[in-house]
Amino acid sequence: MVPVEVSAVKFSNVRAPGGAPGNWYEAAIALQVRPAHGAPAQMVSRIRVSLLLAFELPGVAGSGRRIEFHRAEAECVALEPGRADVRFYLPAEVVKRDQLRGDPRQWGVEIAVEGKSIPAGRGAYSGNLATAEERQALQRTGAAAAAANEGILLPQYLTPFAGEYPRATPSYVRRGAR
Repeated sequence: MVPVEVSAVKFSNVRAPGGAPGNWYEAAIALQVRPAHGAPAQMVSRIRVSLLLAFELPGVAGSGRRIEFHRAEAECVALEPGRADVRFYLPAEVVKRDQLRGDPRQWGVEIAVEGKSIPAGRGAYSGNLATAEERQALQRTGAAAAAANEGILLPQYLTPFAGEYPRATPSYVRRGAR
């Protein structure tokens, strides 16, 4: 039995709290959590969620279309059985500049529990990545290309949405936090 798996991923444009201008791009990842029998307090600890997005954007001056990659990760301290939601955001400036609406061209979610990778289920990748080879190709290509946009796709706790969804937001491991 897999202790954590992606059950759904939803993308939407949302307004930042506090009246900030522009829409942010939200990726909401629903996780299904199933602790092993006998797990401490019936919880799963140290769940790392990595999200990779690939957007198809218009090129400059008729140069055709290009693919832009964004990657981020967040690590939950511990999750109780049932559903848990992990959210990531692209800032309003990126949404406006790249005209982001709807689902990305391709996307993938990787999960690790206590440092061990969990096999990806059906819900962990966009439907247009039907085979394991296609999913691995996205991860390889995206890992290198997303470095150019490092720090732009952000976990919820680093955005104006940090206090939103208080009943559905897990606690996160914050390395280097003071």
